[in-house]
Amino acid sequence: MVLIAFFIVEGVASIIGAFQHRDHLRSWGWVLFSGIIDLLLAFLIWDGWPSSADWAIGLLVGINMLFLGLSLVMTALSARLMGNQ
Repeated sequence: MVLIAFFIVEGVASIIGAFQHRDHLRSWGWVLFSGIIDLLLAFLIWDGWPSSADWAIGLLVGINMLFLGLSLVMTALSARLMGNQ
């Protein structure tokens, strides 16, 4: 249940951050996408509870880290391109 709360809080924070920084970063869509994925993962855990408790920690945290890392890489690349202008 703590993992569900974590994904919801992280997803909402990512979505809010994406909309707040959309004027400054060209890659705000990747951060928004990461937030939506977090909310989807929270729903998947909630929908399958309690049978999802066995596999949710490893698989869904790994997916979360993958998309969070992807959004951070895309944001860093966008910031680097903005610095060259």
